[in-house]
Amino acid sequence: MENYVKGTNADPEIELSDLPFKCLPPNVTWMKVRPGSKMTNLIEFALKSMEDNKTQVWSGTGAAIGKTISCVEIMKRKIQNLHQISKISYHKCEEYWNPKSDELDSLRVVRSIPLIHILLSIEPLDSNEPGYQSSQVDVKTTEAPGKMKKKSRARNKNYHNFGTK
Repeated sequence: MENYVKGTNADPEIELSDLPFKCLPPNVTWMKVRPGSKMTNLIEFALKSMEDNKTQVWSGTGAAIGKTISCVEIMKRKIQNLHQISKISYHKCEEYWNPKSDELDSLRVVRSIPLIHILLSIEPLDSNEPGYQSSQVDVKTTEAPGKMKKKSRARNKNYHNFGTK
């Protein structure tokens, strides 16, 4: 690529009508997460808007996918009994490269960037929809994690105290 200079990018903006959910309410809040977005700002705004709208869509592409998932998990901890539908896909982005010399042709590179959309709702959603997660928390232990009994080192047969006299 040393013989080329990067030209323009054709990265079409995703519209609300492009989202992969069947029936979105008209007043849905759409949280678009970018790699440089501050999570505290996103969460504060999302918590305030969830009181009014009761439905949110979180979207992130490429490097912002991990941050998007983290924000959704924080929302699920702060607001109990949220219903969730997750959709994963790819977003096409075209890059154009211009040659440095006249004997070379221009290049067009089409990249597929991973994309995630997560629908959160206080109201129940269609449980038959692929990617649906119910609001019920499945608890397998009766004790809290901090209250679990710890084994004494003295009673553990595999414990060896090397280096002491």
